[in-house]
Amino acid sequence: MGLTIKFHMRATVYLMSSSPVQPEILNPDAREGLIILCDHATNHIPAGFEQLGLPDDVLAQHVAYDIGAEAVTRKMCELMGVSAVLAPVSRLLIDCNREPDSPTLVPAISDGISIPGNGDLSAGAIRARMDAYYTPFHDACAHLVEAHLDAGVVPLVVGMHSFTDEMGGEKRPWHAGFLWNKDPRLAQAMIGLMERETDLVIGDNLPYSGKDLYHTMERHGAAHGLPQTTIEIRQDLLAKQSMTDEWAALMADLLDECMQRDDIARIEHFR
Repeated sequence: MGLTIKFHMRATVYLMSSSPVQPEILNPDAREGLIILCDHATNHIPAGFEQLGLPDDVLAQHVAYDIGAEAVTRKMCELMGVSAVLAPVSRLLIDCNREPDSPTLVPAISDGISIPGNGDLSAGAIRARMDAYYTPFHDACAHLVEAHLDAGVVPLVVGMHSFTDEMGGEKRPWHAGFLWNKDPRLAQAMIGLMERETDLVIGDNLPYSGKDLYHTMERHGAAHGLPQTTIEIRQDLLAKQSMTDEWAALMADLLDECMQRDDIARIEHFR
């Protein structure tokens, strides 16, 4: 397994009682042809924000982070020796998978839950969170992409997420899903491989659509013509370490095959 380091960036912080928490880069020197970006990795809220006024039980739920996504990412990096970036804070503090001007960048309400610490924030307060957490995450992602391209490697870019087994009172039948916007290459290849190798129920742009929520993949994948997809795994299937290890091994096998395919691992822009 490669070295794990912290990616340090200068950041202007306007919060009196908190300090920046840097994104974590796994295997920063790897140039293996795959970059994993986990923008909802943690439910961490730095000291000084008083948990945004939320109780512990809310911060332990999916509303605060993608449960299991970090563990799958770490195991894949261990198995494959590839690079990854883990976002440093909860999406309730600032959501790294949103455009800078998105109304849900710093959500006042999420999944019907009011976030007291996000109410009536000034533009300066939002900018401070962007400078401290959002921008360093995306700078780290951009650095890895640039480093791969400079080395002559066209990387596959993968977002690692999880989703709840039920929403709005309806059970979700998918075991996993692959999201894409305009570039179908990687998502469709992985769906085909999953259907060939397993009997799992796979979502094509389900349970969410990559045409709606795809900022990280657009910014660090599609904008460069790189093959990209967001992997969504149902979180009840990630309840134990043995389960996250199994999913990581499966995804590693599928991506290993995709990385060898010339029709996927090349720069191509889709309109």
